[in-house]
Amino acid sequence: MNNTVPIIDLARARSSESEYLAVAEQIDDANQHIGFLALVNHGVPQALLDEMYSVTAEFFDMPEEKKLEVLGSRHTSRGYIPSKQRALARTRGIQTPADLVELFSIGSPHVPDDPWFQRAQDLGYFAPNLWPSTPSGFRRIWEAYYRQMDSLAFELMQLFATALGLDKHWFDALVDRPISNLFANHYPPLTCEPEPGQIRVGEHTDYGSLTLLYQSDAVGGLEVFLDDAWCPIDPIPGSFVVNIGDLMARWTNDRWISTLHRVQNPTIGGAASRRISFPFFCQPNYDAAIETLPTCREPGGASRYATITAGMNVSGKTDVSFDV
Repeated sequence: MNNTVPIIDLARARSSESEYLAVAEQIDDANQHIGFLALVNHGVPQALLDEMYSVTAEFFDMPEEKKLEVLGSRHTSRGYIPSKQRALARTRGIQTPADLVELFSIGSPHVPDDPWFQRAQDLGYFAPNLWPSTPSGFRRIWEAYYRQMDSLAFELMQLFATALGLDKHWFDALVDRPISNLFANHYPPLTCEPEPGQIRVGEHTDYGSLTLLYQSDAVGGLEVFLDDAWCPIDPIPGSFVVNIGDLMARWTNDRWISTLHRVQNPTIGGAASRRISFPFFCQPNYDAAIETLPTCREPGGASRYATITAGMNVSGKTDVSFDV
């Protein structure tokens, strides 16, 4: 693990009020200077992490025509997206070849039948998930994993509130019906020379409040841009890499930073160069108004950003990333 990325022990935060405050202070320092941290002792069962990896690898190993049976849409973040359909560097105005990654994604597995969710669906949020008929157990495992990530992200947002000098429950009503998405990123072994400037995922910042990334295998590639240099983040077994996104940077008036990162091409070849990772992109409720937090205002109460909704933020950036 690159020693610039702090390790946050969630079991410590859960042990006592004083330890909770100490961990919150550690998070504040990390998010002010790096925007990335490693989360350990989080309580997500290793058996579920292993199942998630296994069943997802089995899905990506299926013939292309089988995967295309659940072909997704760029607008909904649901289903399968083939390789070279997205270029994340374009969200920063950098014209690069398409990224060397194929994707599968879902949203919330449970959408209540009530007026608020109906209104959200009318606006394009909470689209139905697309499920492949095989592998066996795919839906069950993915839904179980989503629920774990949703709960963990909610807990982290409470820690974030404390870290920002707010009441622990400040964000609760803004993230209790989130438009979060769970992705699997599959980076197949390279079978031909990439185009100039083409890598597995181009440089970008994430869109939302926070990202929870699980990367179980030994194939690295995740890099963050710190002190004018690209620094690798190697996997810690059983941990999550957590980073804040543009929305949280905006919410905090840039007190916290949304750090550039990318996934570099492998230095090894053949089957061993395959990589699978699972980013959970935590987004607030679609109608949550994102305005500078009271503890993050500049002298005179000034804000650097106009108020925006969480839905407006993610929709615009998603569209740009698929403009390939």
